[in-house]
Amino acid sequence: MEPAAFLKGRTRETAIRRDALGHWYDGPDPLTHPRLVESFDGWIRRAEDGRYCLSNDINWAYISLEGPPFFVRGVTLAPQGVQLRLSGGGTEWLDPQTLRQGPDGALYCSILAGELTARFDNSAAAGLESLLGEDEKGVYIALGGARVRPPVTDAPIR
Repeated sequence: MEPAAFLKGRTRETAIRRDALGHWYDGPDPLTHPRLVESFDGWIRRAEDGRYCLSNDINWAYISLEGPPFFVRGVTLAPQGVQLRLSGGGTEWLDPQTLRQGPDGALYCSILAGELTARFDNSAAAGLESLLGEDEKGVYIALGGARVRPPVTDAPIR
């Protein structure tokens, strides 16, 4: 069988979507299996055309995504910086220069070498409390000897 005949009618389009709260669906049906949800959370990437997709070592497919691609679920404060625990089970070090606030005050940062955005959930943001300070210029986060003041932006998801 020729490859073109095998692939005829196939597409990378799916009905898989994640809402702004992080809940997954296939069309109207919720996807709730914990390992599937964790896998999907970790597989979010951008396709070459800029659309979001799920991508693993075997294949990829387009998805619809409301809200940020990742969530910061927790933080670990260490002498060398802040380690982020991401939805999907990954970890990475925070780049303080990518911190920003949404219009609602939620904290965001860039991850995966600046490719994608993660939103701090409430418990992760609370984990930064010991780094917060205030001076004559307002509130700041003390990181690496610097006072970082995340700018407010109307479009925190880049």
